[in-house]
Amino acid sequence: MSPDEKIFACISVQTEELATLYVCDSETGHCISDFEFRVLGLSDLGHGLNVCFSPDGNHILVKCRPETILSYRAVVGDIERREEEFGIEGFDFVFIHCGRNEGRIASMHWIDKDGSLIRRIALGIQRPTRVLVKSWDIGNGISDRLFEVTDVASAQFSPNGQYLAVRRWSENAVELWNLEDGKITHRFPHPPDNFWSLHFSPASDCLVTAIDESKHNRLWTLDTQQMASFDFHELHVRGLLAVIHSSHTNHIFSPSYNTVEIWEVSMTSSNMIFEIKPLSTSRISSICPSRDGRRLLVGNSDGTVRMLNLEDLAGNQLVIQDTDVPRIIGFSPSRKMVATKTEQSAYIELRDTITWDVVGSRDVIGPINVDYGPRIAFSADDDQIAVWSDSLVTIYDMTHPENRLSFDPCPKGRSAYIRKVAFQTRSDLVVCTNLRDATSGLLQVWKLKGHTECTFSLDINIGRSSIVSLAPDGLTVIIHSPASCYSWNQNTAQFDRIHFTDEALLDGISCAYSPDGKLFACGSWRNDDIRVWGTRTGQLCGKPITMPAAFVYAIAFSPALNDQSFGDRLIALHCSDPRTITLVDVYTSYLRAQCWDPAWGMEFIRDGTKLVSYDSKHPIRIYDIVDFVSKYRNAALGYEPVPQNMTDGWVMGQEDELLFWVPLEHRRVLCLPHVEAIGGRPIKVDLSRFRYSSEWTECINQGWLKELEERGKEVRGLLE
Repeated sequence: MSPDEKIFACISVQTEELATLYVCDSETGHCISDFEFRVLGLSDLGHGLNVCFSPDGNHILVKCRPETILSYRAVVGDIERREEEFGIEGFDFVFIHCGRNEGRIASMHWIDKDGSLIRRIALGIQRPTRVLVKSWDIGNGISDRLFEVTDVASAQFSPNGQYLAVRRWSENAVELWNLEDGKITHRFPHPPDNFWSLHFSPASDCLVTAIDESKHNRLWTLDTQQMASFDFHELHVRGLLAVIHSSHTNHIFSPSYNTVEIWEVSMTSSNMIFEIKPLSTSRISSICPSRDGRRLLVGNSDGTVRMLNLEDLAGNQLVIQDTDVPRIIGFSPSRKMVATKTEQSAYIELRDTITWDVVGSRDVIGPINVDYGPRIAFSADDDQIAVWSDSLVTIYDMTHPENRLSFDPCPKGRSAYIRKVAFQTRSDLVVCTNLRDATSGLLQVWKLKGHTECTFSLDINIGRSSIVSLAPDGLTVIIHSPASCYSWNQNTAQFDRIHFTDEALLDGISCAYSPDGKLFACGSWRNDDIRVWGTRTGQLCGKPITMPAAFVYAIAFSPALNDQSFGDRLIALHCSDPRTITLVDVYTSYLRAQCWDPAWGMEFIRDGTKLVSYDSKHPIRIYDIVDFVSKYRNAALGYEPVPQNMTDGWVMGQEDELLFWVPLEHRRVLCLPHVEAIGGRPIKVDLSRFRYSSEWTECINQGWLKELEERGKEVRGLLE
């Protein structure tokens, strides 16, 4: 936003070399100025672009990211004349809003020992540590040298151009250098962790630092120099975070895909106090709060820009009522039960997959991070479950909750963490672990009979970042990149190394076993194909399934149905761009159906006649497969979802007529066509008093209507 916040700017990137900047009125959203500029071969469209206004709001500066690491290009444009005035090269840029340099542009450049500008780093050369700060006259594009700083690890200008924030290599501190005199005015110490990023408030009156691989972060106020330490999970969204400082508290705005969370941070605590529900199905690409924190400008990757009045949203009761939402962490082999857990709870709930009612719960021993995939395994008869943390496995008896058995599979004197667990039988458990002190792991079989005993152990080559796929029946293990496959030999009671056909294509992150463990599917990074292997033979089953121009991030097999031939088994593929669920025949690669779905995970449930889609950000949807195939068998890849056509809240009829309006807080959980059920606070629409077309007048307060009618024929004609 401009300094007076009466206008704002947004950027549309057309190609890798061309973008358009739009300047719009903050009240109406109408465009008042625009011009094109070059972005110098942006490798990731939109990434690295940012904008700032001159103090008088007449000029604008756009920072573009070229392909070099240390040199960017900034474009200075005249808003009224709608044209680019000149360009600047450097690493960071800002308009100066105070002091004797007000109205000029400050730029930062990496330099070598001789003071020469460095635009790129040769391979094997250490990154430079010296920066030069310049100021530029926007009238003639001439620059003056301000000062140099040495021993610099990273640096960033404040939005008002008053400070340069510098993090040094030799000290665990952030220094603020005043651009007026080139002197240090503030110094904030931080922990000796891997420093991640800096975020100034729009008014440049507070500063937030994020630490890599840690929840512990710091917020400093520049006037009092007080520090608040707080835990915050979403700081990995580095470029999108925003902070507002006030005399009483501080608010942090953090996008999480298509939702904006607002956190209150004080010197003693931090809490999420507000959540703006999804206004679009696309990812949030940028946010900009007003200086008083009452309005929020949100840009989405689908090209929409919205100005939100947060006070109005609060009046619509969008304050979070339940922030600890259950997450799906595993399905039973019969698919009749699903295990869920909230992030804060110390227990696991078992639910019926049709009614979603809780049928049991179990306490958890040790921490379980629900963000890193399933950490639970069921026995084949659904009578036992195994739950594991990093180093502890606990076995629970479903019929006798008091019976449980815990053990640490790590060898004495070694440090390891558990990757996968599966039941072979009721009394045999397969455990795959990574050794922390080596790029190797262990594949073990443990006997469970009142006590635990390791009956088989095999050293395997497994890196910390390698993906491990363990079959639900515990008979097959596949380690990806590079691929190594192991199959259980019943005669010798050990795992043997086997080879899959074209096993070099087992290099993708999208993979899945069939419920009986007899089939395995994997998508390769090398092409758009999904391949299916038989885990007992290692041979390919049928033709590769091609998904052009779409990344498959989830795969699910239907069970082998008794009333269908084995060749009719289906595979479900959850794809991106667009977000769709696609049903394909495993052996013929025949496309059965396809529809839009926003979630990230899915699984066939019950006897395979239903499909559930789920993730942490969207409601759980349950599809009936017969209806699904009937409705979407002729659907195209470009199928548009109902919510995407409902950006203003109106549900449309078949001929684009307006049917009814859905309040903002209910749009995310409104069912799509042919969704049989929806889990997690479902929304029901009662149409018993529904009025359509000209009948809408029956909804008007009759007393008010009578007053209007008494005003005369003109008003009645207007009403009709």
